[in-house]
Amino acid sequence: MEASLKLLNQYVKVDDFSADEVAAKLTSIGHEVEGMHVFARGDKLVVGYVQTKTAHPDSDHLNVCQVEVKPGQVTQIVCGAPNVEAGQKVIVALPGCDLGEGFKIKESQVRGVDSNGMICSIAELGIEQRLLKEEDKAGIHVLDDDAPIGEDALKYMGYDDTILEIGLTPNRSDCMAMISLAYEVGALLNREVKLPEIVLMDELESKIQVSVETDLCPFFGAKLVKGVKTKESPEWLRTALLASGVKPINNIVDISNFVMIETGQPIHMYDYDKLKTKGFVIKTGFHQKATLLDEQEYDILPEDIIVSTDDGIGCVAGVMGANDTKIDENTVNIVIEAATFDGPTLRNTARRMNLLTDASQHYIKGAIDTANTERVLNRCASLLKDLADAKEIYKSVTTPYTPQEKVISLTTSRVNGLLGTSISTETIADIFTRLHFTYQLEGENFRVSVPTYRNDMTMDADLIEEVARMYGYDYIPSTLPYMEMTKGALNPVQDKTKYIRHLLADLGLHEVVTYTLTSPHFVNDFNLFHSSDTIELMMPLGEERSVTRKSVIPSLLQAINYNNSHAHKDVCIYELSNTYSKDTEIQTLTIACSGMYQNVSWLQVNQKADFYLVKGFVETIFKKLCIEESRYVLERVEEDNSYFHPGRSGYIKMGKEIVGVIGEIHPRMAKKYDVKDTFVAELNLSVLLNLKTRALKFTPIPQYPSVTRDIALVMDEDIPTYDVVRSIQKASKRLISKTEIFDVYVGEHIEEGKKSVAIALTFQDNTKTLDDETINGVMENILAVVAKEYNAHLRA
Repeated sequence: MEASLKLLNQYVKVDDFSADEVAAKLTSIGHEVEGMHVFARGDKLVVGYVQTKTAHPDSDHLNVCQVEVKPGQVTQIVCGAPNVEAGQKVIVALPGCDLGEGFKIKESQVRGVDSNGMICSIAELGIEQRLLKEEDKAGIHVLDDDAPIGEDALKYMGYDDTILEIGLTPNRSDCMAMISLAYEVGALLNREVKLPEIVLMDELESKIQVSVETDLCPFFGAKLVKGVKTKESPEWLRTALLASGVKPINNIVDISNFVMIETGQPIHMYDYDKLKTKGFVIKTGFHQKATLLDEQEYDILPEDIIVSTDDGIGCVAGVMGANDTKIDENTVNIVIEAATFDGPTLRNTARRMNLLTDASQHYIKGAIDTANTERVLNRCASLLKDLADAKEIYKSVTTPYTPQEKVISLTTSRVNGLLGTSISTETIADIFTRLHFTYQLEGENFRVSVPTYRNDMTMDADLIEEVARMYGYDYIPSTLPYMEMTKGALNPVQDKTKYIRHLLADLGLHEVVTYTLTSPHFVNDFNLFHSSDTIELMMPLGEERSVTRKSVIPSLLQAINYNNSHAHKDVCIYELSNTYSKDTEIQTLTIACSGMYQNVSWLQVNQKADFYLVKGFVETIFKKLCIEESRYVLERVEEDNSYFHPGRSGYIKMGKEIVGVIGEIHPRMAKKYDVKDTFVAELNLSVLLNLKTRALKFTPIPQYPSVTRDIALVMDEDIPTYDVVRSIQKASKRLISKTEIFDVYVGEHIEEGKKSVAIALTFQDNTKTLDDETINGVMENILAVVAKEYNAHLRA
C-alpha cells in the first residue's frame, strides 16, 4: 500500500515529524514501512510568469520566453513546448536544479540564444508515467492564475510529498483506508483524528428500487444525484490521486476513486438517464457475454455476482461496470453504488477475467466497513455538490442491515500474564481510548466494544495485541515464561508403535511410506475398518491422488508390483500409517510378503512367504504387546470374499469386532494389481494399542524338568486345529507350557471325512517335579474335553 504523508496529514497532524520518523513509528506498531520515495523530484523549482514569447530566430518549433522567476527578476528561457504562451504561470527549473538520473539544469545556449533554465512539464518531475495524461507528457504544465511568482513550485502544487510503501499484514486490510490508517497514527501519537465534514443539501425522496437475490451481497446502497457537470478535477484532488498511485480522469471518476482511498469502500457510478427501469437487482445465474467499461468482451458465468439493470448486466459486482451504463462527458444524473460483496467469489471472478482492480482488492481482502456505507454515500454526494455542481441530492436507498456489535471481555491480569508485563489498568484503558474502542471497566475487568471497521478483532488475544502494539514492543521485557519441568517421554501408544517398528525390522521386514491419497478406483479395495463415506479432495492434482485411502493394502500391493517390475522378486514390507473416512481416522499396521522370505543356499534354508509366515508375524506382535491368545480368535473369511482367498485367509476378531485380517489376496485382486502369491495382514492399531494388557514379565528358567507327551487325535476334517489346541491348553490346568502340531494326516487307515492331528505337549510345573500320576490325570481331562467339544478321540 502507498500512503501519501500530505494526504494523511489531512486527517491527523504528522507534518511536524520527518518522513523517517513517521515511518519508524508506523513500523513500531506492526505496519512495516518497506520503503519510501518522494512524490516529485527536483530542487530550485519555482513558479514563473511568462511575460513574452517570441519565435526562435533559428528554429521553427523553439520559442524564446522572457520569464519572471522572482518579483521583478526576469530571465530568458528557450522552450520547445507547443503549448507555451505569454501570460501563463509555469514551473521553472533554475540553473543548478537537479531533476534526478543525472539530469541537471545549466545556463546554456540553444542554437545561439541564451537559455537560463527550463520550463517544466509534470512528466519531468519524476512522477510515474502511467499516471499521466498525454497532454502532461507532450507539453508544459500550466499553473493557476493565482500561483505566487517565485514561490517553491512543488510546495505550491502540493508535490512536496513523501510516499510511504507500507506492507500491510493480511489481518489489517482496514488500513487500506486512509481514515483507518489515520486512527492508527492518532492512537500512536495521541492526537485527534479529523474526519471530513459532510455538508448535505435537502434530500429528496428517491424512486430507485433495490433488491438482493443472493446471499453473496449482505448490503447494497444506491444514491441518486442530479445536475452534475463532468469536468477536470481541481488541483488538490488530482494531486491526492497521483500521490496515491491513481490516474486522474475527470471529476466524477476522481471523486469515486478518492472516496475509496479515504474510506476503503469501492464506489461505482451509473448514468441514471441510461437506466430504463431505475432499479437494481443483485443476483447470480447469468451465463452470457458482456462488454465492460474497458470496451472488452468477457464471459459471464452463473457463479458471478451481477448488479442487474433493465434485466441485463449493469455491473460485474466489485470488478467492473458494464459499458451500457458508464459515465461520460454528457452525463448529468448519476446513481452512486456502495455495497458489500463476498470476497472469495469476487476473487474467482476477477482472476478469471484478469481484472484484479484496486476496487476488487478491497473486497477480496475484507477491507469493507459495511456499517459505514451510508456515510460513504453521503460523502460522495457532498463532494459531487462541491466539485461537480450537483443540483439535487436524493435519499439513499439501501437494503436492511443491522451491524453486529462485537464485545470482548478482558482483564488486566490476562494482559500481563500473556505479555509478561506489569501494565496498569489505567494504561490499558488509555490505549483503548486512543484506539477509539469504547469500554466498560469494573475493577480490572474490561468489556470492550470494537469499532465496526476493525474486522480483525475476534477474541481477547487480539485486544492484547493492540495493547502490546501501542504500549511499545521495545518496552516489553524479555522474560522466559514460567513452565514446570516435565519429563519428555513417549505416550503408551507412541511407545508401542515404536516397539513394533523395531520388532518388524528385527524380523527382516522393510518399512515403506506410501501416499495417503489414492484413486477412487482403489479406495474401497480391502476396506475392513471404515463404514463412513470417502473423503474427496476439493481441488486434487489428478484423479490418481484425489481421495484418502481406507486401507493400506492396495498401496503395498502397488509397491510390490513396482519392485517386481524392477527385478526384485522377494519383497517383505510393512507400513504403519493412518487411514481415513469422513469423521473417522484409524491407525493401521499393514504387512505384505511376496516371493522368498529366507534364501540361504549354503545352509539349505529356503523359506517362501506363505500364510503361516504372516500369521507368525502377527502372533509375535501380539505376544510382545502382551495380548493373550484367549482375547482373540481367527475366523475364516467368507467363501464369496472378493478380496482375500477364501481358503487361505482369516479375520482376527475380539468379540464380534474385526480387528485385523491375515491371508492371501484373491486371484482376481492379484490380477488387478499385477502381483503373484502375495500374503498380507492388516491390523487396527487404534483398537489394539489401546487395550488394557498385563505388564510384560520375565520369569526365571525352570528349576524342575519338563515332560513331553505326544498324542494323535482323530477328528472331523473341517474342525480348525487352532480351536482344538486352545481347548487343550484350557483343560491342562496351566501345566502345559508349549503345544506343537507336528503332523496332520488324511488317508489310509483314517475314516473318510476325518483327519489325524499329532500334537506334542510339553508339561511344566515351576514348583515341583511332575510325576506320572499328575500327568495322566491331566491327559484324561484333556481327552474328555476334546471328546465332548469336538468328538475327537485318540488314534488307534
